[in-house]
Amino acid sequence: MKTIWPIYSLLLTAINAQSLCDKASFVDRAGWGGREPTSITNLTRKPFSFYVIHHSYDPPNCYDDTSCIERVKQIQDLHQTTFGWADVGYHFLVGENGKVYEGRGWNRQAAHSPGWNDDAFGICIMGDFRTAPPNEKALNAVRSWIDCGIKHGHVKEDYYIITHRQSQRPGYTECPGNGTMDVVNKWPRYCSFQNPGTPLDANETLLSLANNFCGKEVPSPSSASTYFITHVILFFLLLIYSL
Repeated sequence: MKTIWPIYSLLLTAINAQSLCDKASFVDRAGWGGREPTSITNLTRKPFSFYVIHHSYDPPNCYDDTSCIERVKQIQDLHQTTFGWADVGYHFLVGENGKVYEGRGWNRQAAHSPGWNDDAFGICIMGDFRTAPPNEKALNAVRSWIDCGIKHGHVKEDYYIITHRQSQRPGYTECPGNGTMDVVNKWPRYCSFQNPGTPLDANETLLSLANNFCGKEVPSPSSASTYFITHVILFFLLLIYSL
């Protein structure tokens, strides 16, 4: 009987391995030298159900800490100085150095996609991905940060991933580029919802439209009860094996 415990312990270790979030490399605003926003609007409807994925297109891709910090600053300057926005438009930005940079963060309204700024977290992969996809460092960082949103209660477990072009009427933008689309549309929580760009029915919103569509298309994630049952089955299988 004693021989079961080392095996069970090893299997539990594998099941309870580090979440993707634990592997995220995060740089806060102070770390990249962000300017103060000119105004702040706090989010009030969390947890969210959606992530919207973007690319910056310009400035170009970055692969090291120095150039990625410079890109974040350039984007903030573009958004504040040229566009007249309160701050960098995205909640988070990701470089091909594999790091996540804090934009407006988990608690503030952003300006990444009209109609979604109160209902979805915008993550921008810095660079031009109209043809080639982001590298694995960037993609892994995005996946890790998506997991962080769930782990810390900012995003629902049954969340969905869409892209900037899907969040707006057809033809509005190419963002996040075909290179990004070809990868993201294979992720488990990706939803193919497309904003129709037509008038909504009474009492209908983009969020409700997307939730209804994605709820039918994307399977619900495993629940906590399924996780518990897995442990019970595993234990009894090992118990039988040890007899």
